[in-house]
Amino acid sequence: MASKTFYFITFTSLHLLPYLFHSISAHPTVQEQSPFQFIKHVQGCKKGDNMKGIHSLKKHLHRFGYLEHKHAINSTKDTGDHFDEHVEIAIKTYQINFNLKPTGVLDPETVAQMIMPRCGVPDIIDGKTRMKAAGTYNIKYAFFNGSPKWPLFKKVLNWGLRPGIRRDVISPLVEFAFLSWSGVTPFAYNFVDENLTVADIKIGFTSRSAGDQILDGPGGQLAYANPPTAGTFYYDSDEKWSDGPVPGAYDMGSVGLHELGHVLGLAHSSVENAAMWPSLKSGITKGLAADDIQGMKTLYGS
Repeated sequence: MASKTFYFITFTSLHLLPYLFHSISAHPTVQEQSPFQFIKHVQGCKKGDNMKGIHSLKKHLHRFGYLEHKHAINSTKDTGDHFDEHVEIAIKTYQINFNLKPTGVLDPETVAQMIMPRCGVPDIIDGKTRMKAAGTYNIKYAFFNGSPKWPLFKKVLNWGLRPGIRRDVISPLVEFAFLSWSGVTPFAYNFVDENLTVADIKIGFTSRSAGDQILDGPGGQLAYANPPTAGTFYYDSDEKWSDGPVPGAYDMGSVGLHELGHVLGLAHSSVENAAMWPSLKSGITKGLAADDIQGMKTLYGS
């Protein structure tokens, strides 16, 4: 991926795309703004504890598939902040998925992982997780339920940018993701500039302030995507985006690589160096790992 500095992109976007990029110096730190920071206040909690903030933890666990609706959102006033056996099981499952010791306790290592910025796609969908299902065989990639994928007769998947996005600013950053996946999928990827109706994959920016019901502001859920063949993914325009490893910002190519993996059919992986690992720290970049490649080749039989 061609290297540009974050500040060049920010300067350009201030004139062309003011809702997409932000100057690092103009905003509080991610830690100050992160919607996940509340989890720090319940660190150390375990089964049997009652503490303000556990109800919010339950909603967080439900959001990413670890806790059923009836055990999270429907908690009564008396039980909402109670750390019960359902929360303990949810925490243990989370710890297993993220290669942590499954204590069922909100220990410092678990909290540190839970507050990290991440993808908005749940780890568990319809009560099923495969993040660690085949860990014994060192195969930790996963597919969505039913293993949906694009039909092989497509040969070429067209992709486009939603209205209001300058191709010359964004397209080179996103093209990194398509180029990376093109080597391990049976498709060619073709950019369509004008007619978005013929695009199989549509990329956009949105935010909580724009009414999006998934994204949650800076430092939380960075982006999200839908499995095949919906062909949509969105970046959070509230985040600080960069081209490459810039402190305090998120590499657009790395996040795009992850979300395009979802669009093509991969769910989250429990391999930390994989592109499909759910979390991403600021200031780093990621490429495809062996787990990503094996998963995609298995899905499409290539």
